[in-house]
Amino acid sequence: MDTPAPSTPRSRRRWPIIGGAIAAMTAGAAIFAPLASAATVFTAGFEDGDIGGWSKSGGTWAVVSDGSQVARQSKADAENARLFNAPTNLTDYTVQARVKPLSIGTNGFVGLLARSSGSTVFYRLALLPGRAELQAVQGSAVTVLGSSSRTVANGTWYTLSITTSGSAVTGSIDGAQFASGSSSLSAAGRIGLQTSYSSASFDDVTVTTGGTTPPPTPTPSPTRPTPTPTGPSTPTPTPTGPSTPPPTAPPGNASGLVGFATMSEYGRTGTNGGTGGPTVTVSNYAQLAAAVADDAPRIVRVSGTISGNGDDMLDVGSNKTVIGVGSNATISGFGLDVNGWGPAEVAWGGDLCDPAERDRFTRTQNVIIRNLSFRNSPDDSVNVQCYSHHVWIDHNTFYPASDGSVDVKRGSDLVTVSYNRYAGTDKSMLLGHSDSNGAQDTGYLRVTYHHNWFDGSATRHPRVRFGYAHVFANYVNISDYFIGLGVDGRIYAESNYVRGAKTITEDFGNASLTWTSSNFYDVATITRANDSGKTMEDWLRANNSVARPPYSYSAGSASSSPPSAGAGVSGADTIP
Repeated sequence: MDTPAPSTPRSRRRWPIIGGAIAAMTAGAAIFAPLASAATVFTAGFEDGDIGGWSKSGGTWAVVSDGSQVARQSKADAENARLFNAPTNLTDYTVQARVKPLSIGTNGFVGLLARSSGSTVFYRLALLPGRAELQAVQGSAVTVLGSSSRTVANGTWYTLSITTSGSAVTGSIDGAQFASGSSSLSAAGRIGLQTSYSSASFDDVTVTTGGTTPPPTPTPSPTRPTPTPTGPSTPTPTPTGPSTPPPTAPPGNASGLVGFATMSEYGRTGTNGGTGGPTVTVSNYAQLAAAVADDAPRIVRVSGTISGNGDDMLDVGSNKTVIGVGSNATISGFGLDVNGWGPAEVAWGGDLCDPAERDRFTRTQNVIIRNLSFRNSPDDSVNVQCYSHHVWIDHNTFYPASDGSVDVKRGSDLVTVSYNRYAGTDKSMLLGHSDSNGAQDTGYLRVTYHHNWFDGSATRHPRVRFGYAHVFANYVNISDYFIGLGVDGRIYAESNYVRGAKTITEDFGNASLTWTSSNFYDVATITRANDSGKTMEDWLRANNSVARPPYSYSAGSASSSPPSAGAGVSGADTIP
């Protein structure tokens, strides 16, 4: 029976490891280039009264007077309030800031961040009740590199600094080093200011490269008492906007790409994955997880079989090409989730992204998944969800999974699925997961499916709700239905060769289908067409009302031979 995908949360993790180091992999190039000479590369004193150049996430931030102009986060019950700034390619540097806790909660902290390679990956110097800690943070996983007991008083200024040099990280308070450690968590990244269940003021932020740590800024004597803020009169939702946007990847399309993933929209021109980034080769789960966790451009080559660690799905960040080496690269026992709704978003927004949160988190974009065999996933083999866009899934082989092989849902858009082989899969390709999700899916879910080989698979090639599917030049030899006509779906099908099927279409809703004369089928091989009392509407319902897609392509004629589809075929391991 063909049923909607479950809405229950998965066992999934975007930031699975702290110790996993991309530097420990086989790298084709350095990921970031350090700046060559000592210099002050960033300062912020807030005297202009503006924090518009900072990326904000959570809390209530404003510039106020506190002896001088300072940045203040005044929402003391905000779980995770952050400001980010400075270049993303900073490697070895010292960041220093004056920090004044105003109200630290029992489980709260105020902190300074360094090498922030993502909204939840960074080094942090945190002031907590009764102690200070130097931490390596990766989502909900926190590794303490060093700590010190000390009095942390509300209303008192502290000068905090973090110095990073290679894998060495040191933390200082008021000019005195209190902690140091070694970590390969993050090689480069921005600086940031953060509070959790606390309010605080921040001032005199500097970033220097090379040389020595700048001296602590003298604390001015206040001219009047500083009141503890009580917070805004109107609650402010958390977060107020996307966290740090993905690092910029070059525009353009990878070689051979056709279809919706080529289009320009959402501030992105085309899909080229990790183009412009370094190449790394991974051979185990920890290495793969580290290589795909952030949003920096990177080509990730998968060598051999990578087995799961117990999680159903592994999140893939933006600007990634994940491609198998040779003919036997395999993902076994888990699936890949192209999804920006990670643990940090779950913490404030719940398990699933909703339309109200569409513009309040960073969407995953520009991902290529190629030349991989997927086996034994306890969930989907590949899942594209939560407004992810510009995704190309090409030349993979899918074997049966517990759920779908390639599902595109929850407002995702501009996806191409091409030259894949579906070997005995059950639920092959779902476009839109629920009849009741029109508020999120309408206007999205535009996907091209071409030159795929449905080799003894069963259903969903694809099944379409709310989206637009361009289905062309596929080779269809299946045990159940070809195209599922769901609620408000639109399908344009051409040049497909249907060698055998129970039925070409299956009705699940009011979807419209254009079925052109370039498609081929033999009535003798369509089981339902030969059932007594059945009419053509029962096995091929098409009203030919759906327009052609808006991009250039060549569908060719329906081929009586399967395409050169799947992992391991000639040329599939070439980086596009």
